[in-house]
Amino acid sequence: MPSRPSRLGVALTLLGVLILFVGVIAQLAVTDGLAEVLWVVVSVIGAVVIIAGIVVLVRASRRNAPPEE
Repeated sequence: MPSRPSRLGVALTLLGVLILFVGVIAQLAVTDGLAEVLWVVVSVIGAVVIIAGIVVLVRASRRNAPPEE
């Protein structure tokens, strides 16, 4: 029976994707110099959240893996 992925990991990964999506939409809406700086900051934050979600998923899968023989 396959194990279910960690809900926290999935939530963090989806939140990171949502942050990046909102950042792209905001970049398209505003075109001044500050928008570019904010877009870079939002992109970095989104990437960090996605990486955190992947780390949580990997740790949960290792914890729930069947023991090796």
